[in-house]
Amino acid sequence: MDSIAKTSLLTAAMRALETQRSEAEGRLFSDPYADLLAGDEGKLLLQRAIAVSGEQPAVPIRTAFMDQRINHFVCEGVRQVVILAAGMDTRSFRLNLPKETVIFELDRQEVFAYKIEKLRDVRPNCIRKILPVDLREEWHEQLKQSGFKRNERTLWLVEGLLMYLEETQVRALFSRLSMLSSPNDVMLLDILSKTLLQAPYMQNQLDFLASIGAPWKFGTDDPEVFMKELGWSANVTQPGEFAPKRWPFPTAPRSTPNVPRGFYIEALKL
Repeated sequence: MDSIAKTSLLTAAMRALETQRSEAEGRLFSDPYADLLAGDEGKLLLQRAIAVSGEQPAVPIRTAFMDQRINHFVCEGVRQVVILAAGMDTRSFRLNLPKETVIFELDRQEVFAYKIEKLRDVRPNCIRKILPVDLREEWHEQLKQSGFKRNERTLWLVEGLLMYLEETQVRALFSRLSMLSSPNDVMLLDILSKTLLQAPYMQNQLDFLASIGAPWKFGTDDPEVFMKELGWSANVTQPGEFAPKRWPFPTAPRSTPNVPRGFYIEALKL
């Protein structure tokens, strides 16, 4: 796996650490497969990350937010989910999904080779289809050939991906995605603010990510406008608004300018 793909081992290690918390400590979710997927390399990356910037709650909060919204839309009847850059995602295995739910996981072949080996004795709770693709290239035909139904409402999950791309790559990805999405499709994604990427207090963390070959590149301070340009309406949540007891930083109103932020987004196709 390349350096960016290996960040999925780091996020798996973060999920494993969250799983070790007790309910009294505010555990947000339980992922019984995260430790196995993280492996020694992921745990070492987490140790290095904590040494640089301390234990950060953003990934556990993001995971819990996405879990909650996925469950919400499944309860509304959505049965087709597409996960872009699936990495070490375990929702096919750990969420209590209707068995007829179809989850398409898209990522590179080497990522799936690692994941299949680690989870060889685990069975998903739904219909899981893996598609080895490079998201920088054309992939929509492979998705259609694997059984994707354009006329069925779809939940698109784009988690922990966009910050590693240039803006031109983000727009190209959405262009391909729009070839497959239909009005009322829903998307869950996370975006960083451009102000966050320029904040002095973030420099150590940004330097660490660059040192492991996975620099953060893309951000926008106005995700609603950005998503509308791409054909989606966006409902935006800040981490501290979703899990305030676990978010250790002040959560400034959106009307306050020049504040470093992260955004969790629920978007509807226009």
